[in-house]
Amino acid sequence: MGDRQTALKLFNQGVSVALDKTFSTNLSQAWQLFNSACFVDPTFGEAFYQCGCNANDNPSPNDLSHASVACFRRALECSDLGDKRGRALTNLAWKLHGIGKDTEALEYVKQALDYDPTLAGAWLNYSQIIGTLGDTKKGVEYAKKALDFEPANTTYGMAYAFALLFDRQLAAGLDAFEVRFRYQLQQFMGYPYPKWRGEEGKQLLLVADQGLGDTLTFARFVEETVKRCSYVHLGVQSELVRTFMNAFAHLPNINIMPTPFTFPEADYWTTFVSLPYALGLNDYKIRKTKHITPIYAPLADKSWKVPDRKLHIGIQWKGSAKNEIDKHRSLDVRWFLELYRVPGIQLYSLQVGPDAQDVHNVGAGMLIKDMSPYIRDVTDTFGVLHNLDMVIAIESSLAHMASTMDMECWIPYSWCGRDYRIGWNGSDIIWSSKHRTFNQLENEGWLQVFDRIVEALKERVSEQGRPSAA
Repeated sequence: MGDRQTALKLFNQGVSVALDKTFSTNLSQAWQLFNSACFVDPTFGEAFYQCGCNANDNPSPNDLSHASVACFRRALECSDLGDKRGRALTNLAWKLHGIGKDTEALEYVKQALDYDPTLAGAWLNYSQIIGTLGDTKKGVEYAKKALDFEPANTTYGMAYAFALLFDRQLAAGLDAFEVRFRYQLQQFMGYPYPKWRGEEGKQLLLVADQGLGDTLTFARFVEETVKRCSYVHLGVQSELVRTFMNAFAHLPNINIMPTPFTFPEADYWTTFVSLPYALGLNDYKIRKTKHITPIYAPLADKSWKVPDRKLHIGIQWKGSAKNEIDKHRSLDVRWFLELYRVPGIQLYSLQVGPDAQDVHNVGAGMLIKDMSPYIRDVTDTFGVLHNLDMVIAIESSLAHMASTMDMECWIPYSWCGRDYRIGWNGSDIIWSSKHRTFNQLENEGWLQVFDRIVEALKERVSEQGRPSAA
């Protein structure tokens, strides 16, 4: 046993410093004090537990997940955890889930619930883990248990919504997903009109509340919305303005505004992702409503297209960092260079923004044609896609654009970062008939995923030039 008395002093001082919000450096100092308590008394379970929690919540730009896992493991070795044992088991299961070790995480979450079956957080984790392992029905059941324990907890409400969506209860899931406004979109609650519930004959402000891909995907419900309203103002990402102006040019009672916008005269507001809920659509109607028809001009100058290649492939490797799953789904562009194991292909980068420079930073400018100079907005991207054969991209905006064009799209699909539209393994993809997933397995890296893509691509290239069955 170490010096528990000194360790307690350090630990208590760490708690005091952490609770004091006076200085921005206090959290770092508290972290140092908790670490010191662990060294002074290496049998002090609560100190290791606290370090695990801090590593989980630390705002460091580095991923501290593995350190958090190890701290919780060390805490559970100690005999003095008391009533924190259940929470340590729960947190360890959650962090193991976060790094893709779901089979092991399942054992710990079961131990947590054996210790205390009233742990709402453990039921939440159980839902997430069992859903990732493919039992979406149990995922819904356990998420509901967590929410029943803490009905006002918006984190649990969000988990329940996604559990329903992954179980393909689309209408119920999108209904439950309305909790997102209380969860992290409180700014919408300050709008100068009430939220729309499908009232007829009113003026509506319809705004984007998720990413560009979501706005494009849910634009399929705009026509039905316009039929119910006397006038609709669309506040959308600037990259979508030209696309929507073309797609909705036939609608006389619509106004398209790039964000940020000045609040127009309106009776109600809602968002694109809320449209199925506001319109009262059932699962069948949600599934069967078609994409908007993108109107675009293919690039007249074809000099950018590399000659003498059998298959021309658009790629994207990074998504929006604002997305909570982005750390799992986004990739290093160098993984796409593995595709050159297949003779006859040519890659074209449709990545825009600062990440487009990645192609040149890794010395691949001669292998991946950077199309970002040709792209001002989504309409330009559609124009480029029209001249390509297929897309290979992470689950992000480019995949949604390919879906809108009904274009073949292959997705390296993360074990930890999944999207409800694709589902848990890509066997029931909604709204995208030509998407195909290459699923990362538990404890598997990206090399094995790209090995499988390469083998499929060899076959795809060999099909080029073959006469059709007709």
